[in-house]
Amino acid sequence: MVEASTIPGPARDRILEAAERVVTDVGPARLTLDLVAQAAGVSKGGLLYHFPSKESLLTALAHRYVQSMQQCIASAKGGLLAADAAREIKACIVGMLGTEVRSKAMGAALLAAAANDLGLLEVIREHIATYTAELAALPGNFARTAIVTLAVDGLKMRESLRISPFTEQQREQIVNELLKLADEAYR
Repeated sequence: MVEASTIPGPARDRILEAAERVVTDVGPARLTLDLVAQAAGVSKGGLLYHFPSKESLLTALAHRYVQSMQQCIASAKGGLLAADAAREIKACIVGMLGTEVRSKAMGAALLAAAANDLGLLEVIREHIATYTAELAALPGNFARTAIVTLAVDGLKMRESLRISPFTEQQREQIVNELLKLADEAYR
């Protein structure tokens, strides 16, 4: 069972955090508004004020997931040299393949939820289209850059679904190879 939140803060944020915990703990198919309200420490009416349906809650979680990924990429970008021609794609590699457990669990949960509601994928589809357009506008080899992002997506997907066979050492080798490919794309 999911514990009630003891974290103070705006009710909307507490509800989203609680929904993430519920989805991670019981899966999106068994997520109920009652469970989320209980986990957030709010009344069901309070939850319905912010999210009038399970679908609106899952859509908000999808937006939150995309924002989380954008923050991971931005944070990784801050750790790279500004003069690095491959900075954008390297930030994608490092940011997306970071070891943040929350993003892995939420990725799997959103995929499972999207199986029942393909509209949830629209949020992610829009983000990917925008990001791809930004990469296409950069002066590097677009095809190589696209291949790197596809590899990042594939590894992230396997890890989200908990089907990746790679050891930590193998994963590190893969990430290092992707970083080399990123450099080659901008030579």
